[in-house]
Amino acid sequence: MSVGKRGICCMVSSSVVVEKEETARLLNRLLKDCGREHLRAVLPGREKEKELLLVSSAAMLQYAEGFSKCLAEYSLHEDPRLVGKQLTTYSLKEEAADYTACGLHTTAEGFSAFEIVGVGCIGRVRLRSLPQGGEETILMAASAAVVCGAPFAQVLASLQQMF
Repeated sequence: MSVGKRGICCMVSSSVVVEKEETARLLNRLLKDCGREHLRAVLPGREKEKELLLVSSAAMLQYAEGFSKCLAEYSLHEDPRLVGKQLTTYSLKEEAADYTACGLHTTAEGFSAFEIVGVGCIGRVRLRSLPQGGEETILMAASAAVVCGAPFAQVLASLQQMF
């Protein structure tokens, strides 16, 4: 929180730093739909207060300093730059990750469907359309929203309305 020119308190938004604009757009929509408007997904260098770093590639590890919480692709979880951080992982392949997406298939009705398995929860995602490579982007954004406090069921419901 900061004080503006006239002595009025202003809420400074906290930032979730992501690598790609596509991920930022999706995550911002999820955060808004789930009542987390005080958080904003941004690209590196545009952050305000550091809330969460989404590490989707080794290149993002350079931004780890100053973040207490990170969501990282599972293959990066042992990087020394993540030591001492509250770390959550995601993966399309590794079942040991905190959040995984599995079972991608097309239903008889033509929907793209898969499951997101999270810490203590499983949710089915059923979408009218799935953009190329969309499964990983959806997994990253959904996991980040939940790490930021959004209810898992609400995140899934929002995804199904969007796609």
